[in-house]
Amino acid sequence: MKSYKEKRQEFSPEAQARISAGAQEIKNEIRILRAIREASGLSQEELAERLEVGQSYISRLERRDNITLATLAGIAQALGGSIEITINLPECEPVKFSGIEALF
Repeated sequence: MKSYKEKRQEFSPEAQARISAGAQEIKNEIRILRAIREASGLSQEELAERLEVGQSYISRLERRDNITLATLAGIAQALGGSIEITINLPECEPVKFSGIEALF
């Protein structure tokens, strides 16, 4: 089985650039967790209390490059929000999932 790095080398330079740009966009969105928390009017301490974790965990979470869907679902629920995921595939209609937070 090929590693991710080996598999990625099979893509054209343009496709590799799109992959990198998409990965960076995801990283930027994940870092938006802080903005979402602040927009909801909660401090790190308040969100930590709702999630029954320490404030330092929230601080680390807001600086991470990745986050599990289960963690994101917990945050969405703590903030009274929801999660919708859309998967866009070439030459196909988008596949949409909503209410993801209910699965956790």
